[in-house]
Amino acid sequence: MDPLTQLIELLRPRSFLWKELVGTGSWEWLFPADRGVVFGRVISGRCRFEVPGSGEHEVGPGDYLLLTNPAPWSLRGGAGHALPVDFDTVYAAMNADDPDRTNLASPPMGERAGADVTRIVAGHFEFDPINAWLLASLLSPVVHLPAVRRAEHELLTGVLQMIDAEASSERPGRPAVLSRLLEIMLVELLRTPQLATTRRGMLSGLSDPPIAAALRAFHADIDKPWSVASMAAQAHLSRSAFSGRFTTVVGQPPMTYALTWRMAIARDALVTGHKNVEQVAAATGYGSASAFSIAFSRTVGVSPARYAREALDAE
Repeated sequence: MDPLTQLIELLRPRSFLWKELVGTGSWEWLFPADRGVVFGRVISGRCRFEVPGSGEHEVGPGDYLLLTNPAPWSLRGGAGHALPVDFDTVYAAMNADDPDRTNLASPPMGERAGADVTRIVAGHFEFDPINAWLLASLLSPVVHLPAVRRAEHELLTGVLQMIDAEASSERPGRPAVLSRLLEIMLVELLRTPQLATTRRGMLSGLSDPPIAAALRAFHADIDKPWSVASMAAQAHLSRSAFSGRFTTVVGQPPMTYALTWRMAIARDALVTGHKNVEQVAAATGYGSASAFSIAFSRTVGVSPARYAREALDAE
């Protein structure tokens, strides 16, 4: 299976929220901590965001912003100072007044113009808790994609426009379409070239041709008894050269990477696939259920049977 396809299948994006934000004059919105990914694109105007520990950053027209599991953060615009407003409170009041309204705007629609107006389309999604940590391990907490490289953002922008149109409609099948578009958007985000440089991991590995060849081969047949030598053969490198290059590019040795992904697939199969230990052992490349159980217990901290039982009890 393709690595990114496998990642999306394990993440199972859900709890999608889409809205348009409009700020006029000087304003500041305070956002709560979030478990998931917050993303947005500035349509017009300029604003500044601040996440604890990262300082203040400016975003302008066409820029994308991704925040992964952010702590409480703020978004502000205008040249002056404004009283910070709790966004959850404002958004809840807005929806209580008009459930169909999707714009947070001070002026009427016809007055949304001028240098002091900032328009942002933004969204939020969460993931299946079993493997939600996978995305956090691939993305930096704060990712700012400037609009200067427009050609690389054309597909992503097109998907966002489709989401905007679908979210604003009441057509039959709307939830199913939005769900599929969300998955497409995630793939487009993850294969944006700039993301490969934000943190070492699968994304950086897929940007390196020899390492990418090994990763694609591994993810296509995780149930094979992979070794450093067999992965190196896929990259057409010597064992030592491959091991060093893989560790530098991906951030961990080849077999550590293989173990991490096998355990992610195992956790998912035990809970959502309802497979027994023998089936999961075979699917993840272990020669016996006992060998798999030992590896799983050492990595996860509990036995496969206990993990599956506790995960199901928590639902």
